[in-house]
Amino acid sequence: MSFRYSLGHWWQLNEGTARFLNDYLHLHIGGHPRNIVKFLEDTAGKTALNLFILTLALRPLHTYLKFDLIKYKRLIGLFGFFYVFLHVAVFVWLKHHFDMGDIYRAASHHLYVIFGISAFAIVLMMTVTSVPFLYKKFHSWHKLFYIAMVFVMVHFLLAQKYISFTDIIYAAVIAGLLALKLLKR
Repeated sequence: MSFRYSLGHWWQLNEGTARFLNDYLHLHIGGHPRNIVKFLEDTAGKTALNLFILTLALRPLHTYLKFDLIKYKRLIGLFGFFYVFLHVAVFVWLKHHFDMGDIYRAASHHLYVIFGISAFAIVLMMTVTSVPFLYKKFHSWHKLFYIAMVFVMVHFLLAQKYISFTDIIYAAVIAGLLALKLLKR
C-alpha cells in the first residue's frame, strides 16, 4: 500500500495513462488518492478479496488443470486474513477511532457493514481453528468459508457507490467458483 501510495511522487505519467490505470486497474499512479483512509481500507479489502478468490480457485485449478497448489491453501488463506484484519483495523481505528457507538451507527445505516462484520467473524473463527490440533476438531467449520465468500461479495457490492464492470467480474468469478464447488458435490 505504501508503494502504491508513494508512486505518485516518483512517476510522471501522461494524464491518459494515469486515468486508465486509476479507472480500470484501480492503481493510483500519477497522483495521491484524495482520501488516504479510504485508500488504505479499500486496498486492504480488495487484496483480501483477491487472496480469498485465489484460495477458492485452488481446488478447481487442481481438479481441472492439474496444478498442485493445494498445499498453499492454508498459507494463502492466512495472508487473506491478515489483509482482512488490516481492512477491519483501518475501519475501526482510523475511520471510527475505536468509537463503538459510531461503529454501531455505521452498521445500522449501512447494510454492507453488517455483511462485512459477519464475514470477518467467520474468517476469524476459521483462522483461530486453522492451527493443526484445532483443525482436527473443527475442520467441518471451515465449510463456512463459502458462506463467508457470499457475505464478502455482498459487502463488496453494497459498499460501492456505483457498480462497475470490474465489480461485476469479481461477482461472476466468485459465483462461478462457488458453482463449481456445488457441481462437484
